[in-house]
Amino acid sequence: MASGNPVVQILEVMLPGSTFPELKTRTGGSTPAERVIIHSFDAATAEYLDFKCLLLGYGGGGLTFTCPWSAASAITGGVRWGVAIRRMQDDIEDIDTAQTYDFNEVTDTTASASGELSYPTITFTDGADMDSWANGEIAIVRVYRNVSHAGDDMSGDGELWDLSGKET
Repeated sequence: MASGNPVVQILEVMLPGSTFPELKTRTGGSTPAERVIIHSFDAATAEYLDFKCLLLGYGGGGLTFTCPWSAASAITGGVRWGVAIRRMQDDIEDIDTAQTYDFNEVTDTTASASGELSYPTITFTDGADMDSWANGEIAIVRVYRNVSHAGDDMSGDGELWDLSGKET
């Protein structure tokens, strides 16, 4: 596939065994009001969210993930988002075996109003940076908020709306 094409298909959103964000809804201002499902990442505790994904149509150019999010209440500060990939390689990767997730991260500043979306991107180069995830394979893509990073200084929850991945 060509650069910029979506190649990451989300099969399922999964909560890890512990330290996961609360599932909430954000109510819109229209009549009738929209109800957007979000995952609310705490400002004081590192929380994780897993996506079971299939890499489909990938040509080897690296990946770029977009993490659309909004602030629950804050209008200043930044949030440090991280994304990591665990490849589930045929007859090699055992889900029962511990995995160290190596996160690529970005600090994104809060929008000027609570509820406004921001679209930060996190890139991976082809190969070890993305756990050598190959076309046609399933992987667990883990997202977290790195609250211990100096760039994560926004008070209040960061609301992750979704995740998407395209070929870089």
